[in-house]
Amino acid sequence: MKLKIKKFIYLVNDLTNILLMKSREEAEIKLKKLHFTLVIVSMFLVLSLILNTYLYYKK
Repeated sequence: MKLKIKKFIYLVNDLTNILLMKSREEAEIKLKKLHFTLVIVSMFLVLSLILNTYLYYKK
């Protein structure tokens, strides 16, 4: 009886590990996309600040 319970626990543990590995991979992909997007947005904001400062003091 104990052997069957142990096998069941090991099986459930393996299945949850597989599911967690998938979610970790998905999270890493989302994190890379988010990082790329944040870099692009920050560059856009810096360029906008420089342009606005230039146009403000040009007057």
